[in-house]
Amino acid sequence: MPGVRDALPPTLLGVVIAGTMLAGCGGNGRLSHGDFVKRADAVCSAYRSAAGPIARPRTYAQIVAYVNRTLPLYEAARIKLAELKPPAKDAATVRDWLAADGRIAAALRDLGQAGLRHDFPAVTAAAANVQAEGVTSRHAAQALGLQVCSQT
Repeated sequence: MPGVRDALPPTLLGVVIAGTMLAGCGGNGRLSHGDFVKRADAVCSAYRSAAGPIARPRTYAQIVAYVNRTLPLYEAARIKLAELKPPAKDAATVRDWLAADGRIAAALRDLGQAGLRHDFPAVTAAAANVQAEGVTSRHAAQALGLQVCSQT
């Protein structure tokens, strides 16, 4: 099975760490494009640091452990990214990006449940969904000009 983590956008774990320091920045107004990119990429850098090396779970137990460790960080990061206020011209792309990240989170939940059931076809389908949505997420991040967040 391909590595599930390969498909995860680097943005999300970084949000967990960097989001805390970003929460106090910005005020009620929207960020400039440059500030948005800078902050989102900072979150992605922190995500990469927190995520550590890419996991390639090969057993059901490893899959479940991976999801149990990764999903809470991923969800927290998604929330922190959603708290950033992009400029109006980027809002639709940011919505698409975060929507893909939401679908990744759902697929990760499915992956963990499939691993618990030892359901190989469901594991395969969930991993494929994570990877497909990861591509969508990376493309949206690239369209926004994000450097770190668009890396695999």
